[in-house]
Amino acid sequence: MPQNRGLGALLAVAAFRKVWAVGALGGVVRWIEMLAFAVYVFDITHSPFLVALVSLVRMLPLAFFGAVVGALADRVDRQKIVLGGLVLLFVVALLLAWLAYSGRLEIWHLLAGSLINGFYWSTDMPARRTLLGAIAGAERVAPAMALDASTNSLTRAVGPATGGLLVAFTGLPGALLLGAGLYAVAIFLMLTLPRQDGGRAAPELGLWRTLKEGLSYAAKDRAVLGIMIVTLIFNIWVFPYTAMIAVIGRDDLGLGPFNVGLLMSMEGAGAFIGAIAVAFWGRRSAYGRIYLYGAIGAEICLMLFAISPHPLLSGLMLLLAGVGAGCFSSMQATLMLLLAPPEIRGRLMGVLSVCIGLGPLGFAHLGLMADWLGTAQAVTIMGLEGLCAFVLAWLFWPEIR
Repeated sequence: MPQNRGLGALLAVAAFRKVWAVGALGGVVRWIEMLAFAVYVFDITHSPFLVALVSLVRMLPLAFFGAVVGALADRVDRQKIVLGGLVLLFVVALLLAWLAYSGRLEIWHLLAGSLINGFYWSTDMPARRTLLGAIAGAERVAPAMALDASTNSLTRAVGPATGGLLVAFTGLPGALLLGAGLYAVAIFLMLTLPRQDGGRAAPELGLWRTLKEGLSYAAKDRAVLGIMIVTLIFNIWVFPYTAMIAVIGRDDLGLGPFNVGLLMSMEGAGAFIGAIAVAFWGRRSAYGRIYLYGAIGAEICLMLFAISPHPLLSGLMLLLAGVGAGCFSSMQATLMLLLAPPEIRGRLMGVLSVCIGLGPLGFAHLGLMADWLGTAQAVTIMGLEGLCAFVLAWLFWPEIR
């Protein structure tokens, strides 16, 4: 199987392994923090809206700076962008751990930490993933992105379970200190990475013109636009539910921090299964359908999760939702990198980051509805709205299927 050989060959490249591992480490910390922050904020405030707000601010930088970072990544060294972000997150994690340990931690500190983490997240698509695709080469970009997506999905299983365990036994400071340690390892990997192509694809253009060309290309190419539309729908109407798993687990199912972490990890485990299946058996002719129908399947399973009264059934629905989300996420960057000309890939990945970054609209919508109607009802309504949006995308952008 060509893709299998591609995976083996990719993992034999030291540079690829290091950039891939940096993404894995960052993903684990991200999900540890999301679970730990959500449990801490809900236990302190009992407000679903504030729980959603902590996750919302993590995504704001993607909306406001994703395209700018994408344009910047086509002009400067991508390795420096990734390394600088990791150093900043390491310092922030240590500072938050000290505040939590000393009893000085307040909600606004977590909001600020989430916002800074979001700045780094906004560099992942245009900087780290684009660098990963450049190392892999055009012939192996699909297995490279599927492997990266499957690894990211696995971090969504490992991170919440680890975060729940740490919060239960060591409190928030333990979770934050582990995050700082993992960031330190990622920094070491980037420092030892041989110099790669810095992504200076358009040095002769100004930053605004570079950004404008990326947006213009996305608007003119219907297939690229279709990818953007599905990504937008997923991040507004599907992804925000992650902020409510802790609330449903604590409030509706009566679970403790560790079991909430296990529940949240089920979605990550399913996403890993879906993404790794695509890496091994996905056919290029089916990439668009895998992308679209995976997102729709995730939406349906999340609605069933919201109305489930039993923890085991809830976990099963999250597992199946994760499979769909894994199929979606493994194809997201793959389709963009395959369709985009090499000289503007960073810019288009930046525009894609903006679509991801508009997710705060969904977090705010879900959080307000949860405070008003209850969490389970809010997730169900969001699911119905999302399904309507997916049907419209299916009708108006046949290129994606």
